[in-house]
Amino acid sequence: MTVYLARHGQTEENLARIFQGQLPGRLTELGREQAVELGRRLEAVPLEAVVSSDLQRVTDTVRLAVGQRHLPWKQSSLFREIDWGSWTGRKIDEVDRSAVPADAETPRQLYERAGRCVEYLRRHYPDATVLVVSHGLVGRSIEAQLRGLPMDALRSIPFLQNAEVRCLPG
Repeated sequence: MTVYLARHGQTEENLARIFQGQLPGRLTELGREQAVELGRRLEAVPLEAVVSSDLQRVTDTVRLAVGQRHLPWKQSSLFREIDWGSWTGRKIDEVDRSAVPADAETPRQLYERAGRCVEYLRRHYPDATVLVVSHGLVGRSIEAQLRGLPMDALRSIPFLQNAEVRCLPG
């Protein structure tokens, strides 16, 4: 399996510095352009399927990037961004980041969910070239899981930028 791991295009919420988490999100004009450019970068890649988060910012990115290729596409909540709990929708600068709310998904829970994402990919696409479009934090955990890295190595993985794509062995 070969995984092309990508993040959605820029959103209005990214610009407003809001904890999006599992909110739908709205692509900016730049985000739409980034998605189209992502599609151009993937034109020569022999993709066989797409797996993505089911959140609007990701589905819009997928449609703009590879929608015209008519690839089999599975959307799943498993690939969603971290759940920020009661921080969801709040501005990053308005919260005490040293006290994450009790109702938020923990880094350990996110890392474990990313492991389930990788298990899903390996079970359903063992010999395929798959585009996975997701989010920043869960994307980093998926990359760690694909590389067989422990959770404490997450900080060594550069954060995926909007509409960035990385090729990873599965």
